[in-house]
Amino acid sequence: MSRQDEKFNINYEQLLEAQKDNSILIIDVREQSEINETGKLPGSIHVPMDNVSNTLQNLSEEDFMERYGKSKPTKLTKIIFSCRSGKRSGMVQQEMQKLGYNVYNYTGGWMDWENKQKA
Repeated sequence: MSRQDEKFNINYEQLLEAQKDNSILIIDVREQSEINETGKLPGSIHVPMDNVSNTLQNLSEEDFMERYGKSKPTKLTKIIFSCRSGKRSGMVQQEMQKLGYNVYNYTGGWMDWENKQKA
């Protein structure tokens, strides 16, 4: 990721603010086994990394709402991706950015979240 892309990175404090904003969608892209072990970020939905593109592009608005309890994002919706440490979510972010989505990466991921929650 180049230096100019850093503006699309989110830190812990920015994530806390995003969690209060219902217009922002936070997606945890870890595997189900990881979610089972730790839970997901509060306010986030879980879409495994390999399913994000298909889910955002092809799931109907009704099915998205039924599955996740949130409105399906448009390309203008601010979306924040998170994983364990920010690497996988960064890959998903780049993929979805190429498709025209307004996407950000929580670079610290679950590890950062968990550490800051304990502090």
